[in-house]
Amino acid sequence: MDFDKRKPPVKRKKKNRQNIIIFVLSAAIVAVALFTVVTVAVTRGRGNEPTAVSGTTASQTQETLSERDTSETAESKSEPVIENNITTQSGTDSVSSVETTEKTTAGESSAPQKSESGRIVVDTSKVQWNLIVVSLSREIPEGYRPEVVEVVNSGHDLDKRVAPYYEEMYYAAKKDGAILTPFSGNRSYERQRINYNALTETYMARYGIGREEAQKRAATVILPPGTSEHNIGIAMDICNTYDTFADSKEYAWLTENAYKYGFILRYPEGKEDITGVVFEPWHWRYVGVEYAKKIRDSGLCLEEYLDSVGIEY
Repeated sequence: MDFDKRKPPVKRKKKNRQNIIIFVLSAAIVAVALFTVVTVAVTRGRGNEPTAVSGTTASQTQETLSERDTSETAESKSEPVIENNITTQSGTDSVSSVETTEKTTAGESSAPQKSESGRIVVDTSKVQWNLIVVSLSREIPEGYRPEVVEVVNSGHDLDKRVAPYYEEMYYAAKKDGAILTPFSGNRSYERQRINYNALTETYMARYGIGREEAQKRAATVILPPGTSEHNIGIAMDICNTYDTFADSKEYAWLTENAYKYGFILRYPEGKEDITGVVFEPWHWRYVGVEYAKKIRDSGLCLEEYLDSVGIEY
């Protein structure tokens, strides 16, 4: 009986040990499993990080470049304009900035640039080349030089856009017995200066007057450099064998026909107060066929006609 009573406790101890061992083993297995899962997850996470970071960086870089491209494009289309020490940037105020710039530009155009001599400098970028007006009060920019070619093998040049019309007129007149001999076409600034100074010296000696007065008189015949149509290659002085060109058949022919080829009498009689130049029957200037006919029909000189129709010159 005592033996039988001792047996069960022995079996319970064994059983308890087995349960503990199983529990420990199970816990260990679970722990290993969890560790494995966590390790794999972390490893996968770390394995994806370069791709994720790289992808984000590429995306952000692309967006940055796109914004930069857009910004540069916008800046190239609407650059900051510095006026009165105020910089206007593109953006919400871009419209008002553009309007301000346009108004300022318009204001500047109404106040033309002047040279050191006080003459208005013709803005050749805004004026039709065949309607440029130069005079004692108006001059062409210092660097303006026409591209010229020789006409009718004469040794005299005209703007290459004018030369074909002069030659056509020359041969048409020749058929009618009028020889429009070229005498002086395009002139360099230096040649114009020499001619002007020479006439000034002549008047000083002839009339016993001072240089300033002599220059004024000379300018009514030979304009100072930069103020003559000969410096822009669109006018030709035509000579003949007569003492007075106004009485020649060449002058009569030109008066009747020159407009057909785009030429006008630039300094007509009775318009001296407007042109500032004496009557020059030999000086014929190109304006284009369309304008030559209109100016001839109007009876106005070049300045008067352009003012009457509102053409900028």
